[in-house]
Amino acid sequence: MINELYGLSLALEKHHLLQSTTHPNVTQVGKSDVIIVEVNAKGEPKGLRFIQKAKMPELWKHSKGNHNSFPAIRIQKPLLAISESKKIDEASWKKAKLTEKINLLLSLDFNAMNANSNEIMISEWSLNELKPVIESDLPELAALKDLLNAFPSNQASQHEFLSHLLQLMHDKIVDCNDEMMLNSLKLVLVGQKESNGRYKSGIMTYYDAYGMLKYENYVFSKDTQKVLVQLLNSFENREDVQEKAAIKSPLSGKQTVGVGAKYPNPNLPLLGLTYLYSKKADTPCLSRYQLTGAKAYQAGKSEINKINDAISFLTQPDNENKTWRAVSDSNSDKQNLLLAYIPDEPQNDAFLAKILSNPFSYEDNKEFSRVHAESAYKAICEKVLKDMEGILNRNKEAKVCLILLGTLDPGRKQVIYESAFSVEQLTENMRLWDSALKNYPPYEIKIWNKKEIANYEFNCLGPDMLCRLFKTNYNRSGKNNTLPQSDVTLQEIYNLYMPSSLEIRNEELIDHFLQLSVNKAKYLLSDIGQQLTLDHILSSSMKTQAENAAAFMSLYSVLLYLKGIRKENYMLDAPFNIGQLLKLADMLHKEYTIQVRNNGSKTASLPPQLMGNELLPIVSEKPLEGLVRLKDRIRIYQAWAYTAMGENSRKAKWILARFEEICLKIAENEIPENFTTAQQAQVLLGYLAVIPNEKKKEANNGKMEEITNE
Repeated sequence: MINELYGLSLALEKHHLLQSTTHPNVTQVGKSDVIIVEVNAKGEPKGLRFIQKAKMPELWKHSKGNHNSFPAIRIQKPLLAISESKKIDEASWKKAKLTEKINLLLSLDFNAMNANSNEIMISEWSLNELKPVIESDLPELAALKDLLNAFPSNQASQHEFLSHLLQLMHDKIVDCNDEMMLNSLKLVLVGQKESNGRYKSGIMTYYDAYGMLKYENYVFSKDTQKVLVQLLNSFENREDVQEKAAIKSPLSGKQTVGVGAKYPNPNLPLLGLTYLYSKKADTPCLSRYQLTGAKAYQAGKSEINKINDAISFLTQPDNENKTWRAVSDSNSDKQNLLLAYIPDEPQNDAFLAKILSNPFSYEDNKEFSRVHAESAYKAICEKVLKDMEGILNRNKEAKVCLILLGTLDPGRKQVIYESAFSVEQLTENMRLWDSALKNYPPYEIKIWNKKEIANYEFNCLGPDMLCRLFKTNYNRSGKNNTLPQSDVTLQEIYNLYMPSSLEIRNEELIDHFLQLSVNKAKYLLSDIGQQLTLDHILSSSMKTQAENAAAFMSLYSVLLYLKGIRKENYMLDAPFNIGQLLKLADMLHKEYTIQVRNNGSKTASLPPQLMGNELLPIVSEKPLEGLVRLKDRIRIYQAWAYTAMGENSRKAKWILARFEEICLKIAENEIPENFTTAQQAQVLLGYLAVIPNEKKKEANNGKMEEITNE
């Protein structure tokens, strides 16, 4: 991954897009409740604000790993003495009302400072590292400069600072009407008793300069962070020029200053803090050669910083769906971070990451209909293809880099999958996939969406949906059990969806997906098909099943297309029409039950399993045996339909007419003893597909009427 990102950093630098936006010691503060303290030029705290975790802005900090953090300081030791901590009982505090909590806090002795509380103090390391700020005259850093000069740096100044801070907190408590702020102030002052008997605060505090009208920006602002990073990097670059080039970089092959003992750990979307490179310090095979930790792979410091800046460029919030996006992991229920970019055209507006993860989902649009799904999918595909066409006109050799980063455990993130393919191959893959998605028969999966009817009729399959689709198992009743692991790997998914060459998407891979998908979905599609025949519209509780059923219908269409089986042909073949025959058998069974057993009542109970549905598993595998059973079972229902008379027989007569048409289609084909997986998929497609409606002219009134599938 480092090699690919190094190439990206060079491309960004070439196009003047690589900005100094990261520094290994400047990182983001984790989300939590925070107390912001404003400090004046004399080093006295003058302002106090509380921000809840949910409303906390992005705050930055300067630190050495987890140590020497400034201006964000997490207070672990209470500011008041233990004798004061013992005055407030935890159980009583939780039950107390707002005014009672105020009285409890005001009963404390604010002069009884904790002698062991020494955390609100800037370290010598921080002052030394931030010396360029103190020496600078940049207006964007004026507030930070004044804060550095005023903040306590020794025990004496800290004691005076705490004295003023405690008085400020006392005054704030008097007229406080925010219970959450009172809870945080209570933790800062007296802490919470731990199981070991000690009192711990654990509250984040953040320090800013008081009197913001005289400064261009706050200390915690993004502008301050940006200018600080640029200043520190420029200062270090000057030092690097003076420092002797000690290593030969494995990236550039040049003699340069090494990265040192630690690689940067950028805070990536979805993954959090992620080391670009790390090794366990006591790995025997490395310690033997005195190459522990980062020494095992010493790249150039400047090069690694540029890589860090390149990652920052890719993962900017504005670039979501363009260069990064979440995608499901095939081995866990966590999400991976997908990075997609074109090294020669790093700044383009193509939705590459979206196309390579989840081109469209029903959540993208509240209108669950084929019209909206197809139009949305078509729009994004057209935009990407248009952008790629422009890139190809400028550079025929342009390529796309795809990297998936995942979490193994809290301390380890790594490359889960990576690939590179030409932009030309990307466009070919997209056009082929788009054509394959249209290889489906007419079908409708209707479901109640609140008070409206939604249609799941088209699913724009992408890698994310494919991964999730193969994590779910279904039993004979159609109920699902979702597992963390998918039956297909990410490599198999991308070899099918976006192969780097057409040879990778071979017949063996397609058959593998067909076998898995037929075994995985046969019970789901069987249950959905029967429920639609019984109820016409699925209940809202079956939303996931409906979406997955539509996805499997799309997947079968794609896989058949890739095998050269087109809907214009397979809809005339025996397997598909046998599926239609089973659906008609269900419809006839239902109609017989309504008219004969229920005396025409459409509200009375229906059979728990219809005839065609019961025979579907047998017919889809052993068609000859299944059709013989169907012939025996259907006789009684056919006999009734042929002899039925009157208005209530119209639906039965329509079903018989469709039976004859479909049987003629089946008779034109030779039926094998066993169906292949591709033929089994066609049976399932036929079972869910709509039976073609035909208009019948009634002799008695000459009106044109339409008999539906309902």
